[in-house]
Amino acid sequence: MGDLTGFTGDRRYVVYRWFTDPGSRAADPPADQEQHGRQLVADLRATAGRRSGDPAVAGLVARLRAASAEFRRVWAEHEVAVRRADRKTVLHPRVGPLRMDCETLVTPDQGQQLLVLTPADAEARERLELLRVLGTEEFRTGAR
Repeated sequence: MGDLTGFTGDRRYVVYRWFTDPGSRAADPPADQEQHGRQLVADLRATAGRRSGDPAVAGLVARLRAASAEFRRVWAEHEVAVRRADRKTVLHPRVGPLRMDCETLVTPDQGQQLLVLTPADAEARERLELLRVLGTEEFRTGAR
């Protein structure tokens, strides 16, 4: 998923990057992107409901509505959902698609979330094992 620690401002929020930076969708298969965007918006709407009147949430929604026609369209559907368990496919540039089970753990005050990803099938386990062996090294092919 990359190093996400350098983001500041609204770019700290995955939902903001999803709707304002097309490059943020690279790890998601094109067929899954519509559903992923809907899930992000439904979760943001649930947050807005829990934190009604919070200027930080209201401001984020306003800036997203100003920045993205796609966000405006999905937001207008008024879907509310809290995802705690999901299955997703992550496109890894070195080992290909990884089907992962994703569980969201939430602190009691719902202020922080931790995503736990585990392989959903034998193929994903094998690809992750290959990735562990490959590590972060780059190998030259000799081709120019």
